[in-house]
Amino acid sequence: MQLWLKLLLSYLAIICATVLISIGGISGAQNVRDSFHKVNKEVIPHLLVLKDLRYAGLRIVSSSMEYAFISSMQAAGGEGKEAVEAKEEEVRLLAQGRASFLSSLALCGRILVHGTDGNPDEMQRNGQALLKASRDYLAVVDARGSASELIGSKEAFEKAENAFLKSVNVAHDREMADLDRHVSATFKSVSNAIASAVVLSVIALGAALLLSVAISYNVSRRIRTLKDAAAAVAAGDRNVVVPVTERDEITAVSVSFNTMVQRLRAFEEELDSANSYLDSIIATMPEALTVVSRDGVILDVNRATEEVFGFAKRDLVGRDFAGLFVEPAQGGDFISAVLRQEGLVEREASLLTEDGRAIHVNLSATMLELKEGKRDRFLCLSHDITQRKQAEREVHNLAYFDQLTGLANRTLFYDRCSQALARARRNGEMFAILFFDLDHFKDVNDTMGHQAGDQLLQLVVRRFQGILRASDTFARLGGDEFAVLCCQVPEPDGASKLAQKLLTLAKQPFDVDNRQVYTGASIGIVLFPEDGGDIQTLLKHGDLAMYAAKSAGGNRYQFFSKGLNQKAQERASIETALRDALRNDRLTLHYQPQLHLGEGRVIALEALARWHDEGLGTVPPATFIPIAEQTGLIHELGASVLRKACVQCKKWHDKGYPVIISVNVSIKQMMQEGFSEMVVGTLLEVGLEPRYLDLELTESMLMEKAAESVALLRMFKSLGVQISIDDFGTGYSSLSYLKNFSVDRIKIDQSFVRDITVRDDAVGIVKAIVAIGHSMGLKVIAEGVETQEEEQKLLTCRCDQVQGYLYAKPMPSAEVDAYLADAFVTARAGGEPGL
Repeated sequence: MQLWLKLLLSYLAIICATVLISIGGISGAQNVRDSFHKVNKEVIPHLLVLKDLRYAGLRIVSSSMEYAFISSMQAAGGEGKEAVEAKEEEVRLLAQGRASFLSSLALCGRILVHGTDGNPDEMQRNGQALLKASRDYLAVVDARGSASELIGSKEAFEKAENAFLKSVNVAHDREMADLDRHVSATFKSVSNAIASAVVLSVIALGAALLLSVAISYNVSRRIRTLKDAAAAVAAGDRNVVVPVTERDEITAVSVSFNTMVQRLRAFEEELDSANSYLDSIIATMPEALTVVSRDGVILDVNRATEEVFGFAKRDLVGRDFAGLFVEPAQGGDFISAVLRQEGLVEREASLLTEDGRAIHVNLSATMLELKEGKRDRFLCLSHDITQRKQAEREVHNLAYFDQLTGLANRTLFYDRCSQALARARRNGEMFAILFFDLDHFKDVNDTMGHQAGDQLLQLVVRRFQGILRASDTFARLGGDEFAVLCCQVPEPDGASKLAQKLLTLAKQPFDVDNRQVYTGASIGIVLFPEDGGDIQTLLKHGDLAMYAAKSAGGNRYQFFSKGLNQKAQERASIETALRDALRNDRLTLHYQPQLHLGEGRVIALEALARWHDEGLGTVPPATFIPIAEQTGLIHELGASVLRKACVQCKKWHDKGYPVIISVNVSIKQMMQEGFSEMVVGTLLEVGLEPRYLDLELTESMLMEKAAESVALLRMFKSLGVQISIDDFGTGYSSLSYLKNFSVDRIKIDQSFVRDITVRDDAVGIVKAIVAIGHSMGLKVIAEGVETQEEEQKLLTCRCDQVQGYLYAKPMPSAEVDAYLADAFVTARAGGEPGL
């Protein structure tokens, strides 16, 4: 059925309803008229407000009278508790009555206004007069007025009461008359309304019939237009517009429809733009993006995927995603994990590129939620981390491998040792550690440069690696120190055989910068569990064994023994006691005279450190001096000896013994920063002239730091300090350097003096040394002279000065005082002592 016909039927139903309503309305109006007449006569008078006013007035009257009565009763019988409470209750009721009366009086004043007859104003005045009369009457009562006063005030109160009630009744009658008039007018109006309703119902019935036909046709036409427009939009036409000619509900629908089509068109344009933008982002994003089906087939890729893997998009789409993995099984596991888990799945894997290269990628995949919760594909991002992995490997190499040789460094070696220790304890095995460094490696660095030294280390490593097992750990601990961890060593003989092979290889020449370089190795060997139960102990004992091999001359291997450990402990004890002795100034000085060989006069005294410890006993200088040099205590020791010697020398000068003090100086002490300032400061503090100080340095120490020593010795020479070279002939000296050193004398080592009486070649050596010294203008002194025969030989060799037990042993300062006193008294005539 068409809409216009439905609307026509609807209008007919409305018309019928209207007719029924009109009939019912007419009948109802008649009933209302009858009911209103009845209510007017029986109900309305009871609802007039005047009733409340009259009641309130009467309440005031009764309350006032009762109050007066109670007051009179109190006057007659006294004010008992009950009488007082009754009076207070009456006061409260009277106040409430007055409030209610005033409220009703005010309401009547607002409602009962009819023309200008003035009745409400009169009723207001009478009401106020009633209240005033009540207050006056009660005031007389409370004041215990006379009988005449009470009678007068009561009459005035009753008069006000009558006037008030009269005005209320008048107002009541007038209101009732007005009500009757209004009721009559209402009856007439209702009658007229009934007639009008009949006429209007007839007219409305005809108009509705005509209007329903027109509206039905118009609505049907416009709805058909909307239906056609909706069908066009459903077919894909987004340019449809429904014409708007009227203003009604259908027009609102048409406007909404046009708005909907316009927004749909805008949404489609935005969607196309968003899709284009998304496509451009996906195409330009640096991460490779791959869409993969549940079956592991690649459905789509972006441009970055083509660039990362080198495949064209057409070659990737439809390909098995797991086939890109270096290990396809790993790819299958990854796809299963993505399908199985909720949320993001991240893995690192190696994938193959088009040219067969393996690249490291970080995979991030998650399932795609489609319509109706369908999950048939997932999205995978592949981030190339090949460079990061390479950087991590480089960092790992820097942390655990030596950059020069490629060997394990100290950190990795300690870790391997810990693993070997745990394995050996678990399996009851033995393992060995070989510590070694190269002999004379420092000479290569000093003579050929550090680059040649690095090349030599690389050649040594390359040669040694050829005989080591794959299970052995070869490490460079630092400088020219190396270590080899040999696991599962059945017996110590295996470690010694390996050490011998390494020594044999080390002795063979190395071609460094087109020069044949010869070196060797000093190897220390420790075994687990014989030489220690933990890594720190094994490493410490290995160092001890290696240094024992080096101390024995090098180019050999040395197993650790308890004797080595005992020596190390003794050395540690001496070091601790030496520190305590220096801190508490327990070292003393002994002095040995140096004499002119031809004249026999004392020219100098050599200061020699002596140390007696309560626990260790007397410790010889040959024991504690090397320890002081190795631990750095030589600086403190040397400064203490220098100051004590200078102080003592100045005391001898003050006693008239102008001798020179000779002090031995370590090259490490001399090369210490601030050494020259310390020497000059000591001389100034003590007040000793620089020419009375002689610094003795060994030949080998000077040559070790030849270039640095030249400038420093020249500075001392310019101050007047004298320089002597001790143990001359036992090291290797360059005569040019010797000349540049600007020394004052050289000391012939006592080993040559010992042989001078038993070997002719020793005499020749001494003569040669004396000749060299004299040719350069130097004095020559021989030490360790103990016999007259040695003295005669030295005279023959034209030696200048002597020192030894033949003349005097090292003595404490008190004995030197007596020695000098005797020497200067009996000395033969000669010049001032000096070199």
